[in-house]
Amino acid sequence: MNKDSIVEEVKCIIEEISDIPQEEMDNDSSMIDDLDLSSLEVMSIISDIERKYSIKIAESEMLSISTIEELVDIILNKLG
Repeated sequence: MNKDSIVEEVKCIIEEISDIPQEEMDNDSSMIDDLDLSSLEVMSIISDIERKYSIKIAESEMLSISTIEELVDIILNKLG
């Protein structure tokens, strides 16, 4: 699985949860500041990603995620 496909899937999950069109998202968009997501929405996104990719993102890692790209990098790291 390559980075571009994961970015696309993450944006799709964000769109499903937040109703923000993917066209309004950039890889460096801050999920809270730029996309105005609530912490509950971010937790739902991470939960969906954990289920989709069968990975576990630690709380300390969650706290370090601010952009879509940072989230994708953690997914790639977990998938090895």
